Amino acid sequence: MANKPKTNANAKGHDYFRVRALMGYDSKGSPVYKNFYGSSKSDAEKMKKKYLDDLEDGLNPDLASQSLSQAMYTWLWDIEKYNGNKSSSFERYESIYRNYIKNSKLGLLVVSEIKKLPVQKYYNSLVNEGKSESQVKNLHKLLNKFYRYAETEGYIIKNPLVGLKLPKGNEEDLDEDDRIVETFTNEEINKILASLENVKLRYIIVFALLTGCRQGEILALKKSDIKGDVIKINKSVRNVKIFDDEENYSHELKVTKPKTKSSNREIPITAKLHSELKKLDKLNMEEKLKLGPAYTANNLLFPSLTGTHIDAKNLRRSWERALDNVGVPRKKFHALRHTYATRLFENGTSILTVSRLLGHSSTRTTEIYTHVLEEVKAKEVECLDAIFY
Repeated sequence: MANKPKTNANAKGHDYFRVRALMGYDSKGSPVYKNFYGSSKSDAEKMKKKYLDDLEDGLNPDLASQSLSQAMYTWLWDIEKYNGNKSSSFERYESIYRNYIKNSKLGLLVVSEIKKLPVQKYYNSLVNEGKSESQVKNLHKLLNKFYRYAETEGYIIKNPLVGLKLPKGNEEDLDEDDRIVETFTNEEINKILASLENVKLRYIIVFALLTGCRQGEILALKKSDIKGDVIKINKSVRNVKIFDDEENYSHELKVTKPKTKSSNREIPITAKLHSELKKLDKLNMEEKLKLGPAYTANNLLFPSLTGTHIDAKNLRRSWERALDNVGVPRKKFHALRHTYATRLFENGTSILTVSRLLGHSSTRTTEIYTHVLEEVKAKEVECLDAIFY
């Protein structure tokens, strides 16, 4: 397999030594060589020997010698993209790679040289930066999937992530909109609703205020999700990136599972909401009759004028226009969910009940409403004064 070294060759003014190894033959029967370069003959020979030894040990040095960032990029775009993954799954993989591997210190390390310790330190640093337990867990899942592939294909001998302990962090990954709690006053809410009259946006706002549902959960609902006096939340709709390649992608509306198991929940329907839903049903029927055969009948609770899912961007524009028209300061639609939770706390609802109604995985997440909870606690402890005559 060895060839005589070519000594004293010159590349860009620098002397180097090259040796070659015969790797096999192509489809035409021509020999295929791999070159190894070094500053001396012995350096080049050492590089060739290590490469051939790795092959004999069952390793594939070509990928194993790449940085984690390079190797995962190739795996992600050349294999996982075409491996039967849902578009929403691949979007999640791409996002994790781009945010946590691509330009990270861990991503600079060579695949075959990564051990448990640097990965553990990286996970710990993410938690210290405020990343949630679920974010680190999702990163670990993707890294583990990549290393299982590398091990199966013979790029490495052993998956270094086996047995690694995940650090404890915040129990749940908060929605970006949950990081700042904004609410509406009762006066602002009634002012907004009075200006809308019998339009679809009115019923969406009332529904959000009386259920605390997220926007994507509301837009995904079907009439069949209403069971008597409760509504079942078990899905969400959102814009998913559909990739052609890393630089080119489009967006498509997709119905997906909720972000956590606890997001699957049942919410009681109030008498007011029952009344509003009857009016909504009448409005939907009028829209359907008006459009005729062109209407898409898909049983959505909040369909667009054509019967399809309402696009989140269109809803946002309508929402902002409604606030501007009545002079109410702009807040995100998510503020309706915050308003729902705040009113419940102000009326003495327990944190456990509110947590379950919101679909939080634990009461620790619900503690974003600390300011309200403190006020409620202060009022509740006043009952102790009644002990004394």
